[in-house]
Amino acid sequence: MFSNQVAEEKLNIPTKCLEAVRGDKTDSRFIVGTCALHEPNELTVMRFHSEINEIGIDGRLDHPSGPVGTLCTHPTDKCLLLSSAEENPTVNLWRIPVEVMDRTDEYEYNPEAVEAHSDPSQAIGDIPHSLDLVTTLPHDPDCQIVDISWRDTTMDFDDGGESVSSQNQVLTLGQSRTVTQWDLTTTQSVRSEEILSDLPQLTPPKLSWDPHDASSAALTVGTSVQLVDLRSDLSSLPTGTCGSILKAHRYGVTALDHNPNKPNILATAGHDGLLKFWDLRNSKNPLLVARGGHSHYAWRVKYNPFHDQLVLSTGTDAMANLWRVSTISSAPIIDTLNGGKSSGSTNLRVSRFEHNDSVYAMAWGAADAW
Repeated sequence: MFSNQVAEEKLNIPTKCLEAVRGDKTDSRFIVGTCALHEPNELTVMRFHSEINEIGIDGRLDHPSGPVGTLCTHPTDKCLLLSSAEENPTVNLWRIPVEVMDRTDEYEYNPEAVEAHSDPSQAIGDIPHSLDLVTTLPHDPDCQIVDISWRDTTMDFDDGGESVSSQNQVLTLGQSRTVTQWDLTTTQSVRSEEILSDLPQLTPPKLSWDPHDASSAALTVGTSVQLVDLRSDLSSLPTGTCGSILKAHRYGVTALDHNPNKPNILATAGHDGLLKFWDLRNSKNPLLVARGGHSHYAWRVKYNPFHDQLVLSTGTDAMANLWRVSTISSAPIIDTLNGGKSSGSTNLRVSRFEHNDSVYAMAWGAADAW
C-alpha cells in the first residue's frame, strides 16, 4: 500500500491491535481489535480490494472479554485466531464465522445509502456477527498477557531430521516476562518460566519465535534481547547463538522480528528511534543500523513474509516507513557499477507515510508479496 494512493477506512473507535489473516492466501484480509474503555469492543475483519485500492469491512464481531490487547491468527486456517484482553490473564481461541471469511463480493460504496444509516458500515452490508469460543488458555491471574506467537511454519524437523507438525504450538508472553508454551491439541501448557532480569522494562516485552528453529525464541528484556531454548528450562541458550544481545538499544527495545528467509538474522526497534539488524551468532555489533526514519520511538518492525529485503517500521512519531535492506538479505542486490559487489546504496528508506497519530500496530498482507 506504499503508493501515491492510500487506502483508508476509519473505524471511529480506539484501536492498537492489527493482524493479517495468515491463513488466507487468496485475499489480503486483516483483523483489527478495538480498545475502548467505555463501550463494547469488537474485532473488525477488513479486506483490501487491490483492483480499486480500497479497504472494505467484511464483518464486525463482538469481543466479549474486553479491550483487545493482543491478536494472533492461525498460520493456515483463516477462521481461527487467539486474542487476549487488556488487564486480563486469559487467552481465548475463537472461530470466526465462515460466511465472514469467505466473502468475495466486490467493494461497493453508495453515499446515499450511507447517509440513510446512523452506522455507515451497515450501508455496505457490514452485519454484526458473533465469535465462537473454541477453548481458553488460563494463565496466572496476576500476569497480563502482552504477546502471542502461533508457530507459522507448517512442518518443522526434530533433532533426528524427522518432520513434526507445529501448527498447534503457541507461545504466550506475560508482562512479567513469563514465557509459556502451549499445545492446543490438549490445551495444556508444555512449559512455563519467568525470564529473570534486573534490567528495567519501560515498555511491555515482545516475543519472536524463530521460523527456522522451533526450539528457539527471542524476547525483549529492557535494553537487551534474550534468546531462550524451548527444549529445556528456558534458562539455557539455543545452539550456535550468542545467547543475548546486550544494550541493543539505548533506553529500551520495543520490538523484534526474525528474518523469515535467512537464519540467525534478527531485526530490532527501540526507544532511540533506530532499527538494528543482528547476526545471532555474533552480536557484538549490529550488521546494519537504519537511521533517520523516526524522530521518536520506533515501536514496531516487521519483515515482509515473502521478500526479506523489505522491512516495515512504525513509531510514536506517527510515521510508517518502508525500508530496503538488501545487503543483509537472502537475495542481495548486486551493484554492477561497483564491481559486482553489494553497496550501501542498496540499503535505504524507499517510502514513508505520515499518520495523524502514533502508529502502534502494522501488518504485511499474507496473500500478496507486495
